[in-house]
Amino acid sequence: MRYILMTIFAMLMFVGCSTKQAPKPVVVVDEVEKPKPIYHAPRKRGVVPPLPKREEDIDVDSAVDSAMDDLLPPE
Repeated sequence: MRYILMTIFAMLMFVGCSTKQAPKPVVVVDEVEKPKPIYHAPRKRGVVPPLPKREEDIDVDSAVDSAMDDLLPPE
């Protein structure tokens, strides 16, 4: 029994050492910083049309009253 355990232990040791991969050499790469791209805003070309005129506030109550006067006969 003792020899069986020693044999298994020896086989595990030798199998573990034989399948162990060799370490790969470390390659150091110097990182070069890339310059950031410079953003140039697009140039405006042509004539920009003027803004439309603002709408004037309409008094809705008076418009409804005048429409009701036109539709309903006077009492």
